[in-house]
Amino acid sequence: MGEEGFEEKGVVNAVGSVVQEMAPAAEEMCLLTPGGRFHVRWDENGSATALGQLAFFAEFLEVSGLFSRWVEGCPLPYTSPNAPAEVDLLGTWLLSILDGQRRYAHIAGYEETKLPLRYLA
Repeated sequence: MGEEGFEEKGVVNAVGSVVQEMAPAAEEMCLLTPGGRFHVRWDENGSATALGQLAFFAEFLEVSGLFSRWVEGCPLPYTSPNAPAEVDLLGTWLLSILDGQRRYAHIAGYEETKLPLRYLA
């Protein structure tokens, strides 16, 4: 399609060399997420899950401060003692959107299990 006519830029060469040098991590990695520190080990023989890379995305949210700024700027003045915490509510919405949920019944499933939410709160 004509790509061979373009010269490679210095950035492309630098990124290409780093990507080629990276070996898959066989040992445990320590990730800092909004929910705390998690230890992740890559398993080549393990089954894939829909949210398998969530820990790495949660680390990105922690390092960038995006999730915490979103929670701090959330204008939800709940006054009921039974009201969920803002971090739980926004975390549920974020995870349900990432998972492609559209119906409230599916979204409510995240609130009940709380398993993926532990990365965010």
